[in-house]
Amino acid sequence: MHTFWSAGMTALTALGAVLLTAAGAAHAARPREHRAVLRAHRLLPPFVAAPTAGAEVLVGAAMLASVLADPAAAALPALAQAALYCAFAGYAAVLRTRRAGVPCGCFGAAEVSWAVVARAVVLAAGSAGCAALGAPAPAPDRWACVAAGVVLAMANHLIPAWRAAGDRKSGRAFR
Repeated sequence: MHTFWSAGMTALTALGAVLLTAAGAAHAARPREHRAVLRAHRLLPPFVAAPTAGAEVLVGAAMLASVLADPAAAALPALAQAALYCAFAGYAAVLRTRRAGVPCGCFGAAEVSWAVVARAVVLAAGSAGCAALGAPAPAPDRWACVAAGVVLAMANHLIPAWRAAGDRKSGRAFR
């Protein structure tokens, strides 16, 4: 496989793993908030909050560990991550169509949007590609790809926060 595709799939998979691990850790640290978001969604019972947080942390951490330590074992965690993101994409799409305006619950109180659905689809595709195409990237490149995934995860979280801060500062958030 071409190095570009391998590196791209590794970076997308690492991005997905970082986001899963961070979201799962946040959900586990604030279980009441996570259950409240599920109640607002009115699709799943709140008792699934703890298992979903655990699954996010487990799958994300397993994916990062396998990419960095044992790439030969990356296929199973990559498939699990792809399945989880497929489920999230479907869930977010149902929320967006049936319950527009409810909080996403991924990171903060932002509403579910089609961008959330698209992000989950892209991360599912990257993880599935990593499993199917034999990524991750070769050893020296893996660390750079994981670093790129971390930077993308930070951008995914910080850019909307900067926009919100700018809206509050300009007064647009209150119109």
